Parts: sequence; structure tokens; C-alpha cells
Amino acid sequence: MSNKFYVDDCPDEYSIHQWINEQTNLKKYINTMVPEHSGTLFEFKDKNIDTKKLLDTSEQAYEEFGWYGFMNIFGEKVSRSKEYGGLSLVYNPEYVDTSIPKYAQTLGYKRNDVPNDFLLTDSDLVKKLVDANQDKIIFNIIMEKGLYAGFEYMHSIKLISSDQYISLKEKYEDKKTIGKRIIKNTYTDTWSFNHLTPVFDLPGFQELKHRIKRTVVRSRLAQMRNINSDLTAKVLNKFIWHRDDSWFFELRLNLSLDNENNNFGIEIENFGKKDFNPGSWYVWDTLTPHRPYVDRKAPGITRTNFVLAVNPWFDYVADERCWVKNEFFGEKHTIDMVINGDVVEGLNIESLQ
Repeated sequence: MSNKFYVDDCPDEYSIHQWINEQTNLKKYINTMVPEHSGTLFEFKDKNIDTKKLLDTSEQAYEEFGWYGFMNIFGEKVSRSKEYGGLSLVYNPEYVDTSIPKYAQTLGYKRNDVPNDFLLTDSDLVKKLVDANQDKIIFNIIMEKGLYAGFEYMHSIKLISSDQYISLKEKYEDKKTIGKRIIKNTYTDTWSFNHLTPVFDLPGFQELKHRIKRTVVRSRLAQMRNINSDLTAKVLNKFIWHRDDSWFFELRLNLSLDNENNNFGIEIENFGKKDFNPGSWYVWDTLTPHRPYVDRKAPGITRTNFVLAVNPWFDYVADERCWVKNEFFGEKHTIDMVINGDVVEGLNIESLQ
């Protein structure tokens, strides 16, 4: 079995990680590997972190490179959030949508075949899709075969009843972008975001960069702001449930930089809420449904997180344009890698819950 996987060999209809998953026994390890340290949410202390310096660096980054709201991925009208956004820490020079600045490539994408009203008025159904681990499958079907094909799939797996299926078809017009589905070098191609933006060269972030031991992938400065009413907070909390890739594909470490009056935190399904503690890193399996939450107590507050994502079991060799298995592949669970200092140097486990 090969240890090298060349990007140029990956077909357009696959993301890099999907393609490599099919070429290896990676799925077997994901399904069977048990970590030495068990838990849902892991908190790490970092004595090398100066949160004020990193906050100042974040503001410098926004001033120098811009602040981009997360793209509203539903509906025909493309818009960006005023409440959630930030800056991409990595980019893909071959990204297919050239209209997206490299500093915003990891902050949402266009998905015009899913009506905005579907998210807003049928939010309980969207949450049901997330809970069933079917949301990504459904949205891919909709983009490739049309909105009604997505409804038909929901009905076939009994997520909706026959009456709901008929009602949804009566409520929404079918939208289709039928044709070959290109995934490589799109938003869902997580490992293709592996070029660091100049944000990493700013003081503070540059020091942190030298402590990272794995290849950085989909990462960003993520800020919540303009939460100036209880209604805004309520809307955000209701609609922000989501899943990301498994921590075997995309191992995320969230560094909290500020949390005035404990207004912000993370909520994980079947676990509950945890307030962010500035200066701490948080790790969980992002395949589990989760959401950042806000408990508005005062206007004008912000929350800034340094969201570092790495590829745990493969390292990118830029000169050869290939991914190579590293020594941890199939040998050490991803959370044990974080605890043992194989991802970021200098982290100390504070708690696991």
C-alpha cells in the first residue's frame, strides 16, 4: 500500500481526504480505534499564550487584511453575516471560486440550490438532518440532482413522511444544477486549504506557528460580534447547529482569546454547554453535532477564537504536491496526539469531560 498520495491524481469528483480514504484502510481505524484518554470535550492550558497580545494581533490582522462575515450559503442572494466571521489563516491557490478572496476561503461558500427559507422556516428539519448525520449527503444530492431529489432521499430514509414530502414540494420550487459534481478544490475539499496566509506572519501568530507540528488545513480567526439584542442571540443559537469533518480528517483546536462576562462557549449534543476560558484550547470530535452559543448580557461584546485545524495522520510535501502518511497513522488516536504534544508544543491537559 502506497504511503504517498499525489494531489494531481485525485479525480475532480472527490475531495482529497475522501479519495485517500478510499485508497487506504483509514476508515477501519476511524471506526475501531479507541483513545487512551476518553471524553467528549478536552480543555488544555498553554503557559506560552499571551491572550492580550494575540487579541491585539487579531485586531491588527482585521485592519490589514479585512474582516469577512461568514457567507450565507443558502438562497439565491449571496450575503455575509454581520455577526460571525473573521479571517482565513490558510487558503487554496487553486480554489475554483475565484470571486472569493483568499482571506475568506474558509468562511462559507455559495450553495444556491437550497432556498434560504428552507433554513429559516424548516429549521427543525435541518436540525434533524444534522442529528442523523445526513446533512452533508442531502446537500450534495440537492446540488447535483436538484432540490426535489433531496426531498425524495429524505423520504426514502424515513426522515420525512409522505405528507411532509408532498408539502415540501408544494412549498418550494425545484432548483437544479445537474451535471458532473466537482468537489476537488471546492469548499468541502478540506486538505486543499494548506497554504498559510500572511496573517500567520504577524507577531504572536508567528510565534504560535513555530509550535505547530502538523500540516495546517482549514483554519481561521473566528469572531462573533454585533450581538446587540436578545433576539439576535436567539436566532444565532437556533440556526448554528452543524457538523464538521471527523477529527481523524480535520483535527480542530479552538483557542479562546476573549469571553467577556462568560457570554460565549460551545455546546455539544448529548454533552451540554461549556463556557470558553480565555487562554485555553478546546478539542472535541467535530463530527458530533455542535454549535457555538452566545448568552447576551451586554451590547457590543465580541468573542474571538483562533481555530487551528490540522491533518493528524498525513503531512503535506509541497515540493512533490503529495500527502504522506506520518508515524501516527493507525498507531495513535488523534486526541492522544494532542495530549502527548504531537500537534502543538506546550499544551497541558486541564480537564477531560
